[in-house]
Amino acid sequence: MLQKLAKTAAELESMITAELREYPECESAGAAVISPTGVANWDAVLIREVSQTNDACQAKLAEITSRLREEFDLSE
Repeated sequence: MLQKLAKTAAELESMITAELREYPECESAGAAVISPTGVANWDAVLIREVSQTNDACQAKLAEITSRLREEFDLSE
Protein backbone atom coordinates (compact mmCIF):
# COMPACT_ATOMS: atom_id res chain seq x y z
CA MET A 1 0.00 0.00 0.00
CA LEU A 2 1.36 3.41 -0.96
CA GLN A 3 1.72 6.04 1.68
CA LYS A 4 -0.45 9.10 1.17
CA LEU A 5 1.06 12.54 0.82
CA ALA A 6 0.25 15.02 3.57
CA LYS A 7 -1.31 18.40 2.74
CA THR A 8 -2.31 21.25 5.01
CA ALA A 9 -5.95 22.21 5.36
CA ALA A 10 -5.25 25.36 3.33
CA GLU A 11 -3.70 23.34 0.49
CA LEU A 12 -6.63 20.92 0.40
CA GLU A 13 -9.14 23.78 0.53
CA SER A 14 -7.42 25.46 -2.39
CA MET A 15 -7.43 22.26 -4.45
CA ILE A 16 -11.10 21.55 -3.71
CA THR A 17 -12.21 25.13 -4.37
CA ALA A 18 -10.37 25.23 -7.70
CA GLU A 19 -12.12 22.05 -8.85
CA LEU A 20 -15.53 23.21 -7.58
CA ARG A 21 -15.31 26.47 -9.49
CA GLU A 22 -14.95 24.59 -12.77
CA TYR A 23 -18.70 23.97 -12.53
CA PRO A 24 -21.09 26.91 -13.18
CA GLU A 25 -23.37 25.91 -10.29
CA CYS A 26 -20.39 26.13 -7.93
CA GLU A 27 -18.67 29.27 -9.21
CA SER A 28 -19.11 31.14 -5.92
CA ALA A 29 -18.52 28.13 -3.68
CA GLY A 30 -15.55 27.34 -1.52
CA ALA A 31 -14.61 24.59 0.87
CA ALA A 32 -13.39 24.33 4.42
CA VAL A 33 -11.46 21.26 5.53
CA ILE A 34 -12.40 19.83 8.89
CA SER A 35 -11.00 16.98 10.94
CA PRO A 36 -13.95 15.31 12.64
CA THR A 37 -13.15 13.07 15.60
CA GLY A 38 -13.51 9.36 14.99
CA VAL A 39 -14.49 9.61 11.32
CA ALA A 40 -12.03 9.98 8.46
CA ASN A 41 -8.68 11.72 8.60
CA TRP A 42 -10.40 14.79 7.15
CA ASP A 43 -13.57 15.97 5.47
CA ALA A 44 -14.73 19.14 3.71
CA VAL A 45 -17.80 21.33 4.03
CA LEU A 46 -19.25 23.63 1.41
CA ILE A 47 -19.04 27.39 1.87
CA ARG A 48 -21.07 29.70 -0.37
CA GLU A 49 -21.34 33.43 -0.76
CA VAL A 50 -25.01 33.11 -1.65
CA SER A 51 -27.20 31.31 0.86
CA GLN A 52 -28.96 28.80 -1.33
CA THR A 53 -29.17 25.04 -1.41
CA ASN A 54 -27.44 23.49 -4.37
CA ASP A 55 -27.53 19.71 -4.37
CA ALA A 56 -25.41 19.49 -7.54
CA CYS A 57 -22.63 21.51 -5.94
CA GLN A 58 -22.83 19.44 -2.75
CA ALA A 59 -22.57 16.26 -4.85
CA LYS A 60 -19.49 17.62 -6.66
CA LEU A 61 -17.90 18.42 -3.29
CA ALA A 62 -18.53 14.87 -2.11
CA GLU A 63 -16.95 13.42 -5.27
CA ILE A 64 -13.89 15.68 -5.10
CA THR A 65 -13.39 15.12 -1.37
CA SER A 66 -13.70 11.36 -1.68
CA ARG A 67 -11.12 11.23 -4.48
CA LEU A 68 -8.65 13.55 -2.74
CA ARG A 69 -9.02 11.72 0.58
CA GLU A 70 -7.67 8.59 -1.15
CA GLU A 71 -4.53 10.53 -2.18
CA PHE A 72 -3.87 12.90 0.71
CA ASP A 73 -3.83 12.91 4.48
CA LEU A 74 -4.27 16.07 6.50
CA SER A 75 -0.97 17.32 7.88
CA GLU A 76 -0.89 18.76 11.36
